[in-house]
Amino acid sequence: MISVNPYLVYRGNCEEAFSFYKTVFGSESLYIGRYKDVPEEARKFFPNAHDENVMHATLQIGERTVLMGNDSADISEQSAASFSRDFYLYLNTDNSEEAIRIFNELSVGGEIKVPIAQTFWSPCYGVLTDRFGIHWKITSHPDKED
Repeated sequence: MISVNPYLVYRGNCEEAFSFYKTVFGSESLYIGRYKDVPEEARKFFPNAHDENVMHATLQIGERTVLMGNDSADISEQSAASFSRDFYLYLNTDNSEEAIRIFNELSVGGEIKVPIAQTFWSPCYGVLTDRFGIHWKITSHPDKED
């Protein structure tokens, strides 16, 4: 079986973001590994990493999706004006209530691009950028509505 999982790169706030997402999605499965825990022989691959920053994080969302991420180990990358955010995480829920709840929670401190509402293709659809700069499209599946 093949799976594709999003891997998000942060500028030092990966743990904060993943803790926030854990709350939003009600996940019990959050793993945080730090650069300080990288074996000595492998540290050469991360010469600019800060020990306390996140080397790898995983968060189980639902049955199939694992959200992954880390804090950038490259100082020049961290100081760049912006990371490439030319993508959206598309989240499809089973019902409008769940879509609205998740949309509202993710939008706290972020920016709503398209308010969540009924569309011709979905009972519930909205677009936002969360406070960590991640773009989301939230929808509910029309065939699963009550």
